[in-house]
Amino acid sequence: MKDLVRKILATEEIGAIFNYTMDSLYKNGPVSVCDMEILSLLKLYHNDKFEEYKNSILTYMALFYKDVNSNSLQEVVFGQYKKYLEEKFDKHYTPVQANIVNGIDNNNCFSFSAPTSTGKSFVFMNKILETKNDVVVVVPSRALINEYYLKLNESITDKSVNVLTFIDKINTRFAKRNVFIVTPERCRELFKLKNDFNVDLFLFDEAQLSDENSKRGLYFDSIVRRCYKAYPDSKFVFAHPFVKNPESQIEKNHFKSDNLQAKQYNQKSVGQMFLCSDDMWNYYHFGINKEVMGRQKHLCPFDPIEKTVKNGGSVLFYVSKAKIYSKKFINRFSRYIDLCDEIENEKAEYYIEQIKQYTGGETSSTRSHYSQLISFLKRGIVIHHGSLPLQIRLLIEQFTKDGLCRLCFATSTLEQGINMPFDVVFLDRLDGSKPLAVKNLIGRAGRSSLKTEFDYGYVIVSAPNRMARFRKIMLADEILDNTSLLEKDEQQDDDYNEFKDAIINDTYSDEYNLTEKDLVKLSDSDIDTVIKDILESVFQNNTLIPLNVLTSASQNRLKLYSHFQNLYSIYLGRILHRGEVNVFNTAIKIILWQVHGRTFKNICWYRYAYASKTHEREQLEQLGQNTEHIEAAFFTEYKDLPDKQINVYSSLAGINAKDVDYDLIMFDTYDYIDKLIGFKLSDILYAAFFKYNERTSDPNALRLAKYIRYGTDNARHIWMLRYGMSFEDIEVLENHIDDINSEQIVFKDSINDIPEEQKLSISRFLN
Repeated sequence: MKDLVRKILATEEIGAIFNYTMDSLYKNGPVSVCDMEILSLLKLYHNDKFEEYKNSILTYMALFYKDVNSNSLQEVVFGQYKKYLEEKFDKHYTPVQANIVNGIDNNNCFSFSAPTSTGKSFVFMNKILETKNDVVVVVPSRALINEYYLKLNESITDKSVNVLTFIDKINTRFAKRNVFIVTPERCRELFKLKNDFNVDLFLFDEAQLSDENSKRGLYFDSIVRRCYKAYPDSKFVFAHPFVKNPESQIEKNHFKSDNLQAKQYNQKSVGQMFLCSDDMWNYYHFGINKEVMGRQKHLCPFDPIEKTVKNGGSVLFYVSKAKIYSKKFINRFSRYIDLCDEIENEKAEYYIEQIKQYTGGETSSTRSHYSQLISFLKRGIVIHHGSLPLQIRLLIEQFTKDGLCRLCFATSTLEQGINMPFDVVFLDRLDGSKPLAVKNLIGRAGRSSLKTEFDYGYVIVSAPNRMARFRKIMLADEILDNTSLLEKDEQQDDDYNEFKDAIINDTYSDEYNLTEKDLVKLSDSDIDTVIKDILESVFQNNTLIPLNVLTSASQNRLKLYSHFQNLYSIYLGRILHRGEVNVFNTAIKIILWQVHGRTFKNICWYRYAYASKTHEREQLEQLGQNTEHIEAAFFTEYKDLPDKQINVYSSLAGINAKDVDYDLIMFDTYDYIDKLIGFKLSDILYAAFFKYNERTSDPNALRLAKYIRYGTDNARHIWMLRYGMSFEDIEVLENHIDDINSEQIVFKDSINDIPEEQKLSISRFLN
């Protein structure tokens, strides 16, 4: 068969095309991109004829969770296989899912790769439920932690099982076993408590993270090896999407056993068709396999995005972060944004109100804290990228899963395994993208449903001249490196090399998340004078100096910043450059706000008021002066530290104060808190003050260390945080807790008066 795109559109040889595709599907299963593409086109353009073949198609695809009647002999054979799997597993598993279960059950280490829509999470949930002892699930992002947490909380009704997003020994009076869902960084806590847990199963989901040529990739491999060393009798499972050589995990981490297996699955459960668009928003079908589908593109007689939005579907636009920040995506896709009127839905209003409460943003463009991100949600338009605060990301992802999203403008952060399917995926960019990341995003096109229907989605490339590159990405094999970064001699920067040496030589501190060399620098007596200066600046009569005192006198503020700079300079072994000083001082200011209990919303408001010169403009306006052309304040945006190349400049240069974008302030603040403070500075400062307390028994040093790590020095609040409550939860729940310790939480009767949605964080600890 040849030139099938043209023939299907022209209604030529349709019967022969059905026979050709059905024969391939019966013999090989749903493994061919080309077969699934043909079926998608036939479903779209020849649905009446498709209905005649639908039962056979769904049967040959072995989608046994769909209610399909068997008519032909071939279908009856598949039906018998379905019954066999149901009797053996007591689940509606597909053959691929059943094979994954066998791989896990029969091997000490099983590494596999499968398309996004395979349903591996269904298998994982069942394996976690069946496991008798502790389970550790390792995922690449905190957003994916939440997805697992919500699913497991729903499926594990037995409250004697702790479901925790951190490693800790708590609720010991009632908990018989634990399910830990953690990132590689959080997994390190396991080794401090390894004798307290009996881990039967390690699940490494989205394990392609190990292939990142970075400290994260290095750290991932180190965590795998340390888990294997600490629990050699446990089962290890690695899951990847679209990877040709899943055996790389077994080889690079030196698993030694007779029961090792790796397998690649290519079976698909949804179809996809491929299109490109031109500058006039015309759409053209094209095929991946040119020999079968044809070499030419062919005009699509309708706009698939417009059709999807009007039919209540959802569209993902893969765009650059720069386009989101500059708002250029709004003009580029205005024709589709304009299709989205405001939605009236109680769930949507709930999510929007939660986001407003957390960020302090407003949906009215006349308010000073106007947030376009939140305003767009009222129309079902979602923005998703890596600088979105985690709490907001989780709410937005739930918003999307609840069917409230019409359009989603996202960067590659969506490729980290978060289950957010769409009817259409529009790729506005391909250049510079990692092929595996693109494939992962493409895998979001098409919703796998329980309906007795053939599910399919559209994948659209933004320009015809990108078809060749797109085909290349789709047809290329994704190969992971079989050699770990731990064993490569590649030299990078000093920080990376020192980190690598510490991991290899087992001199990396899990308690402090620093290398031994780092701890030596932060424990040296030469640092004592600097720490003493900081403590004298922060505490007065053993009490935290009020924030307004710290920030009111500029001389006091500058001295305090210089003390912190001296501490960080000792850690680095050099003086900070001017650009680094600006970034570092901003981070310290945010840390001090946090130490004084300021919420994320408060910090965003402070930074926005400063950047937009809110108070100055209000005073001038009261005097009747025009403030239209007052320039925004000098504003230092987030940059990673250390970096000598950071320039001294204002990211708001040339912008009028009244035009400062609240969303950008919010994103930048989160970057500081999450990427710089959370992943770097907090570990350094905590270790410095904690070690100083060990040397001097200075209680204020220990208090400041706790403030930096936990945000509080209140022992009761720290226990509540360890049980998974947020500061917002603490505010609501504290008065309803009688006692809390490692054994249990004892609640007062008044806990029954709290609304259910405010008790979600403690639901597993309630009788």
